[in-house]
Amino acid sequence: MYFVTFIRDGPAMNIESTIRSMSAEEKVGQMFMLAFAADQVDEARILMEEHLVGGAYIGDDNVPNAGSAVALCNRLQSFAANTRLGIPLLLGCDQEGAWSVMTAESAMGPGNMALGATADPQCAYDLYRVIARETSAVGLNVVLGPAADCNSNPHNSIIGMRSFGEKPEQVAEMTAAAARALQENGSVATLKHFPGHGDTTLDSHRGLPTVARSRDQLNAIDLRPFAAGIEAGAKIVMTSHIIFSALDPERPATLSPLILGDLLRGELGFDGMIVSDSMNMGSMKRHYDPTEAAIQAFQAGVDLMMLAEEHYDHDAGRYLENQRALIRAIIRAVEEGVISAERVDDALRRVLRLKIEAGFSTSPRRQTDIVGGNTHRAIELAAARQAISVLRDRHALLPIDSAASVTLVNTTNRSAYQVLTQTRGIGPNQARAAFDVFARALTAKCADLTIIAAEDFDLAAIPSAGALIAVTENYTLPGLDFDGALQAPIVRALQEAAGDRLIVVALRDPYELADFPEIGTYLSSFSFRPCAAQAAAEVLLGEAEAGGRSPVSVPGTDVQA
Repeated sequence: MYFVTFIRDGPAMNIESTIRSMSAEEKVGQMFMLAFAADQVDEARILMEEHLVGGAYIGDDNVPNAGSAVALCNRLQSFAANTRLGIPLLLGCDQEGAWSVMTAESAMGPGNMALGATADPQCAYDLYRVIARETSAVGLNVVLGPAADCNSNPHNSIIGMRSFGEKPEQVAEMTAAAARALQENGSVATLKHFPGHGDTTLDSHRGLPTVARSRDQLNAIDLRPFAAGIEAGAKIVMTSHIIFSALDPERPATLSPLILGDLLRGELGFDGMIVSDSMNMGSMKRHYDPTEAAIQAFQAGVDLMMLAEEHYDHDAGRYLENQRALIRAIIRAVEEGVISAERVDDALRRVLRLKIEAGFSTSPRRQTDIVGGNTHRAIELAAARQAISVLRDRHALLPIDSAASVTLVNTTNRSAYQVLTQTRGIGPNQARAAFDVFARALTAKCADLTIIAAEDFDLAAIPSAGALIAVTENYTLPGLDFDGALQAPIVRALQEAAGDRLIVVALRDPYELADFPEIGTYLSSFSFRPCAAQAAAEVLLGEAEAGGRSPVSVPGTDVQA
């Protein structure tokens, strides 16, 4: 028997009697998870007070640092406290390493692919424990992670470094460790993107992908990490906007009762809450009417619908109007029986049960000093060091001699970094390029260091002796591509001119190595985060050992997961 306590010190109430007391409008409101721009908090207040909206997606745009996170979470929960029932809000964020919030201050770690490179579930546990403590300290009560996707397609444009790797066994172990860490340290874990986003090339923020794997392949690869995460106790599963032809050839997972009901609820035995991926992504909005998609999703088994306002589709002038219209359309669908009362009550029961079991509260939070503290920074740097992999060192160039001449070449055009902070809080949100962190680390140690920008690259300026280092980067962006157009041409030009003397440091995934078959020395961090850049510099200088192994294979090369 479950009870929900009113924040204004009212009586405890049984879930079933609470449900019976609620209007259709209040029930439907609890089944929505809004997102809003940083300057639209009042619009969020109106929706929460009008419709008893159940949660919010919080991005870095809303909470760039810990102080802003505490202030916003307290303010939002005060809106919930002022409603008739005072039910606390679910406040979820993409704090998953490769994507982050409070990015200026938080210790989000090097990301999942780097954790996969450690091959150490305890390392994943330790890092996700940090994530749980930092997010819960400021009032963010749900982490929309870990990504349980096996990144088996090297051309996957949206998962990439968000995945622990390609091997189902390893991804399953890491997923389970991350889920346990989150839920044993004050947060709630969300397994995503069910039943797996790892074998796509199309970014579902842009269009509707199809995965053509057989059912046996899905069982052996994609479903294993989700099963492990569910067994580890994860309370939320997030759907993917992908058509899986072997499961339901007509409907994406978010809209499929076969996938959410028969498979997730039935075969995998998941009894927690199902949340949709953002219904404003291109995969949904370009193929379905918003109201019809929402109706189908609820009918299929979605309990909480996310309406994240994607950066490429946010119309501030119509935000309130659009959100109201959709919520009211679903209320009408419930009142007219298009969505059954039983389905609504079942979804609401799961939403309320989660909030109670996880101890959600509208009480104000005050703690911020834990975010990015020295202990957490040490844990993330240790993880980044453990991940660094020397994938090639055919000419024994590592470590370099810091007392000798060193030339450092950035292969990325400076203008490419601008997009990292222009995704309205969804994504990496990294204001400082990984190259700059790496270059600063080398500057502090190398007495004779020359740094060459991509815009100033000229083979004639490259010294004929000394260490020669080229840095490549990649950043996983929602609905966008990182502009790395100059990287391959510069690396090839350096290879042709300097031959065996060239060292490539990849502050990214290693898939580019397929384009550089002749590169003799290649070091990968599997991450673009500052901690990874620092760790890569330490390994390059011989101050730390490279203990990682690639968790993904690079086609056409000797690099195998």
